[in-house]
Amino acid sequence: MVSSAAKVVPASRCERPAPAPLWTRNFVAGTFLNFFIAGNYFMLMVVMTAYALTVHQAPAAVAAFCASAFIVGTLFSRFAAAPMMERFGRMPLLVAGCIAEVALSALYLLNEPVGALIGVRLAHGFSYGVCSTTIATVITSVVPPERKGEGIGYFMLSITLGSAIGPFAGIFLANNFGYPVVFAVASVLVALAIPAALLLRPASSTKVKGSEAAAEAEVEAAADAVAGAVTDAPAEEGREDAAANRDEVLAESLHAAASTRVPSTHLEEKVAAKVEHSPLARFVEAGVLPISVVCGLLFFGYSSLLTFLTPYATEIGLARAASVFFVVYALAMFVTRPFTGRAFDRVGPHPVMVPAFVSFALGMVVLAFAANDWMILGAAALLGFGVGTVQSCGLAMAVRVTSDARLSVANATFYMLLDVGVGVGPILLGIVAPLIGYANLYLCMAVVGALALALFLVVAKTEKGAR
Repeated sequence: MVSSAAKVVPASRCERPAPAPLWTRNFVAGTFLNFFIAGNYFMLMVVMTAYALTVHQAPAAVAAFCASAFIVGTLFSRFAAAPMMERFGRMPLLVAGCIAEVALSALYLLNEPVGALIGVRLAHGFSYGVCSTTIATVITSVVPPERKGEGIGYFMLSITLGSAIGPFAGIFLANNFGYPVVFAVASVLVALAIPAALLLRPASSTKVKGSEAAAEAEVEAAADAVAGAVTDAPAEEGREDAAANRDEVLAESLHAAASTRVPSTHLEEKVAAKVEHSPLARFVEAGVLPISVVCGLLFFGYSSLLTFLTPYATEIGLARAASVFFVVYALAMFVTRPFTGRAFDRVGPHPVMVPAFVSFALGMVVLAFAANDWMILGAAALLGFGVGTVQSCGLAMAVRVTSDARLSVANATFYMLLDVGVGVGPILLGIVAPLIGYANLYLCMAVVGALALALFLVVAKTEKGAR
């Protein structure tokens, strides 16, 4: 007669383990924190040039630098963020960065001279870069590996919302209440990031994964477990087998702990081999450089929207549609990112990212030939899907096989290349635009999107097989 216990065992073995939770307190708090700092960034970015022109009577070039100095500070922070995380720890650095963001946002209320304003913008950009890199590192370490695409897609929606709400709020407040109100609201918004940071409690295991401490812990655990097997072995043969197993387990543990990243493609292996033993290894995660370059190239094209959309739309008489361009752009990101993230986890990068690159190129073509409001808004939807998907899935590709010990460097490397694309774009395109016109410029950005797609196909050639 079969006992009831015997009946239960097979049933329990047939049960599939429940999927790892995504919407944990850490994930929610980190996503809100990222929204608060992104909203502050975009709210101030859209008004800073006009503020310098109207309040300080600064020359146009100086006024423009008052805005772009923020990006310069952010770029420097990408080099410093990873070493600072290693020295001070992720959470202390994140809390300190959020406090610095509040203090620097409040300094705008002092109506400081232009020189001091540029200095504040540089420092503010640096603090934002540290915060954004650190919170991205924390989130990518707590998202379950099998849900990286989905989790990062939801997380990046915080930037999407910030890029939609921030500019709208900044322009509305500046036009109706004045710049001091803009600065006060921006300060209050980013102050909410401090309690969000204090709510974060990353698991202790995510703090040492891939580090020497983890290696030693694995070795000790393996040694203790196998030592017990040796003690319990009744015969000499059993002791020899157990000892052999111990050596094998120790070797595997040391090898696993020593490796910081498993390259996904042959190109990553080549790049990693050249960089991993150079001084750059402290600041750059070599394996994520290929996909970071691809995304940075696309963001070079994206910078043309930030810089020239308003004068282009005014030139062709479609300024009304351009005023809500980024709202539609953000809505397209918001709607598509959850689906693209899940698809990325299920089928890999190619079926998701290739359509996104095509959508970006097509959006630029539609924008170049825009003849009515609907074409402007249609281009916004296509570009929102393209940029949003490439950014979130590109980051997922960069971090999903990165050890936790190198996540800070991987995130810094990825965002560094995005910053370079957005920062260099206005300078180079500002030289080209007067020569060829805005419409032809956007056709050229469609070509840039096609080049980014071609480069992606080279970079991710073996990604599917590696998975």
